[in-house]
Amino acid sequence: MKLGCYQLQVLWDTGAQISVCTKPLAVKLGLKWEKPKDDLQMVTINGQKSLAVRIIENANLRILDAQVLINIHIVDSNKEELLIGSNWLVKYKVDFILSKNKLKFQA
Repeated sequence: MKLGCYQLQVLWDTGAQISVCTKPLAVKLGLKWEKPKDDLQMVTINGQKSLAVRIIENANLRILDAQVLINIHIVDSNKEELLIGSNWLVKYKVDFILSKNKLKFQA
């Protein structure tokens, strides 16, 4: 998967309601974010409660030849991770085919 011009491995999380990128990865990728309209408290990738204090709206994600948009919340962490949550999975009608290690979606 690509975010902007960077090739990334992501974590697919059907239990997460939103998609999240850690601040160190967002900085490394040179992503630009803004303050969200509403405060959103969550349990982060570290397992700690945190406010998502930044958001990237309509970030360009590329999977093979398909370009899809996603809202990504930026959280403080010491890790570099991108988690794709159900906001994207539902929007693009994702089906995981685990027996074939495949992912189907509608762009």
